[in-house]
Amino acid sequence: LGVAGVLSATASGRGTLDNPQLTATVQIPLLQMRQASVSGIKANLNVANHRAQLDLDSEVAQTFVQARGTMDLTDGYYTRATLDTKGMPIEGLLALYAPAKSNGPHGILEVHASAEGPLNDKTRMQAQVVIPTFKADYQGLQIGNTRPIRVRYANSIITLDPAEIAGTDTTLRFEGQLPLEGRAPVTLSAVGAIDMQLLRFLQPDIQSSGKLLLDVHGTGATAHPELKGQLRLQSVSLMTPDAPLGLQNLNGVLDISNDKIDVTQLIGDAGGGQISARGVIGYRPQLQMNLALRAKNVRVRYQDAIRTLLDSELNLVGTSEAANLTGRVLVNSLSFTQNFDLASLAGQVQSGPESAPSEGMAQNLKLNITVQTARDLNLASSEVSLQGQANLRVIGTAADPVIVGRTEFTGGDIFLMNKRYQIERGIVAFSNPNRTEPVLNVRLTTTINQYNLSLTFLGPLDKMQTSYVSDPQLPTADIINLIARGKTTQQAAASPSNLGASSLLAQGAASQVSSGVQKLAGLSSLSIDPTLGGNANPGARVAMQKRITSSFLFTFATDVTSTQREIIQGEYQFTKRWSSSVTRDENGGFAVDGKYHKRY
Repeated sequence: LGVAGVLSATASGRGTLDNPQLTATVQIPLLQMRQASVSGIKANLNVANHRAQLDLDSEVAQTFVQARGTMDLTDGYYTRATLDTKGMPIEGLLALYAPAKSNGPHGILEVHASAEGPLNDKTRMQAQVVIPTFKADYQGLQIGNTRPIRVRYANSIITLDPAEIAGTDTTLRFEGQLPLEGRAPVTLSAVGAIDMQLLRFLQPDIQSSGKLLLDVHGTGATAHPELKGQLRLQSVSLMTPDAPLGLQNLNGVLDISNDKIDVTQLIGDAGGGQISARGVIGYRPQLQMNLALRAKNVRVRYQDAIRTLLDSELNLVGTSEAANLTGRVLVNSLSFTQNFDLASLAGQVQSGPESAPSEGMAQNLKLNITVQTARDLNLASSEVSLQGQANLRVIGTAADPVIVGRTEFTGGDIFLMNKRYQIERGIVAFSNPNRTEPVLNVRLTTTINQYNLSLTFLGPLDKMQTSYVSDPQLPTADIINLIARGKTTQQAAASPSNLGASSLLAQGAASQVSSGVQKLAGLSSLSIDPTLGGNANPGARVAMQKRITSSFLFTFATDVTSTQREIIQGEYQFTKRWSSSVTRDENGGFAVDGKYHKRY
């Protein structure tokens, strides 16, 4: 519970069961609750002559709080009680529920309450709560009451006297009456305009603007009052730090009638596109929904690494206990941001922990959403170039979604460990309906030291089968050594022994430098090999590659031990099958190559 303190108590008594005499004192010098404290709690109880009297004093949020009460210990148990506070800082009260912040909301709240009447006959009880002062401010926003807020109870009827709250571009007037017994009708009324910036009082990190206009009235039987009115959104914008996109310029009308809310018109912007919603929301006897949700040209960013441009048509139908979200999402384009990192993303996919399904409505919301690409997508970053298409479905529940379907890559290349791998075949299938489990069928090709290598990956990520083929033919160990170190096992063994330790240290330092420069400059690949120069001088060879567009790759390589050993190459991919490259060698000569890719 987060409560700590020391309690001391003394008590003494005498008399008979019919007429007891009792004196008791309870003291708590300091009671710590979350980030707040209540100090100086002292309660005195005196029972004599068939009457009990209680006096309670304490200090809450550095403000004196006093309670007094008497109760006749006879038939009826007639009671009189009061509770009074001075102006309490609201930041101290908020600390009871959340950690206190020096730059949080500030304000004052004053409360007075009283009750009188026989406890065994609630129809004769009377009580009232009065808030004469309430005001708060936060980041230039203000809100407070313009008149005392008074709630009364008498004759089994709770009455809220006409009250008004005003603040930054905000005025809200409300009143009501709620009978607890009898046939008197319920009456409720709330009219005004609320500036959406005031949401920052509840969530400081939220960014909001616009207005909510409301005109709601209710009347009828206590068990089933009829509500009528309208909520109108005007230029509402809303953005939270964790949301992948925010809402801008949201305008709409929500008509309230009896047990439902008609969403007759709700249109806004999100991610540079347009969103809209229409339908009906029922709120009695339980939450019921029948909504059509539309999105057009909406941009969504995933983990600050991937951008998508999509259209969607979704339907939300059901209740809070059993609902279905169905429809179609069309991905028009995918692109990588400058922060995209292939290794980081792959690590998250392979080793990310599975969270336990959450409870509540998300567990009861079933999904059946088709996700397709509008056409062959062409993605490019400094490290990855992909062409392909996807046809997927999202099933399961909102608390535990599952992806099924198929993604096919028809071409592209990937830079891993400063080596370029071309995608000859790439199929990622999701066939397990119980969990998202990608099954790969991918073949990559690359050339290292005049060896043409082919790598094939088959199976799920946790049971991956890998095969290696080289031309000219090499043992598997040599192929792995080529990929990892750029040398075959025989070449590595033939290296001079005096280069062993120094070469290892130099290569490690070069790897760190090249990795940092590569990210800073946005290069696809930057390699610094300290042992491959003409004279084996550390810092001898530098090679860099930069993907200019998704179709054009530029390569520059030089041996810094000789100004005559430079190679410049540009490669352009005309279609999925045709590509051409132009190379200028160290002698100033040019070579033009054309490549035609044929799959058998």
